[in-house]
Amino acid sequence: MKLPVAVLLTLAASASAASADTTATVTLSPEGMMLAQAMGISPAELAAQIKTRVDDAYQTGRISEFLKEFTNATSFSQRGIGVDYSSAPTGFMAGLAANLAVAGDADVYDRERPTGGLAVNLSLMIGMNLSEWKHPKWTVFANGFYQSASLGDLDGSITSAGAHVQYNLLQPAKSGGAGTALRWLGVSLTSGLEYTQWTFGTGGTTLSTDFEVEGGGMTQPITLNSTGRFDLRSNALTVPIEATTGIRIALLATLFVGAGIDLTPVGNSTVTASLDGQLLTNDNRNLGTVNISGNGDASGSPGQFRLLAGGQVNLWKLKIFAQANVSQAPAASIAVGLKFVQ
Repeated sequence: MKLPVAVLLTLAASASAASADTTATVTLSPEGMMLAQAMGISPAELAAQIKTRVDDAYQTGRISEFLKEFTNATSFSQRGIGVDYSSAPTGFMAGLAANLAVAGDADVYDRERPTGGLAVNLSLMIGMNLSEWKHPKWTVFANGFYQSASLGDLDGSITSAGAHVQYNLLQPAKSGGAGTALRWLGVSLTSGLEYTQWTFGTGGTTLSTDFEVEGGGMTQPITLNSTGRFDLRSNALTVPIEATTGIRIALLATLFVGAGIDLTPVGNSTVTASLDGQLLTNDNRNLGTVNISGNGDASGSPGQFRLLAGGQVNLWKLKIFAQANVSQAPAASIAVGLKFVQ
């Protein structure tokens, strides 16, 4: 399966371990020096402009911050796809959900960058309420999925898995009588473990980046075509702790809300770059080369607060739901899916 994937930012005020040593080196050709002269600027000024554009495209100037945000994104990508908050089950359930994520910093998920795109994650979920074993207040869940994916010009995969336990702190109202028209779903506490791994790389493809340089009243479009290795890897182990409640209206619809905190005791992203690029004008003049090399790693934020809300259409045992999650970042995601609930 080929899916567009994106970086979701979840910025939190906290310390994180990070190290980075990534540089971009620009070397102008005679054609590049002639362009600088035609634009009325020095070759050094033109090379500096090109380096600034390349640093921006590949995040080389803020690689530690980028990797921290990418680690947080990895952690956040499972929200809303592994647990049921709206059905008050009494037996087995199964479902399929997708999570679409957006973030507050357009620079990181901009499609014009080699690592840009929209974030999509999928998951298969199963659950079981323990009523049959005389424990109706407890429901257990498991979810997981593996998918090939793309992150801008990078190819790779996403692996996700989770296990959760839900406890009805306050039991739902009875479904008969007045509960047929309006039923309160009680208050539930949910926690568990969620593991997500994102792995992306160039895979032998050419990374193309378009930008413009300016000087002497002129604007010159340039394309940088880079080949080599650019590998981006991230993993996160998260413990969500949530409290939720909701109401069912006339058997047909359910609304639910909640709040929680996402603890990430383990989370790290790394990048390794060794790229050789050629600078070309739109008429294929060779302006020089750019070498991008180095590596970096960073851990993510250890904890973030989150609000969630959603709705569900009840078609007998088939449920169609949507759920929104908003973190303190700011960052947000929307999960949609289908469930079969006994």
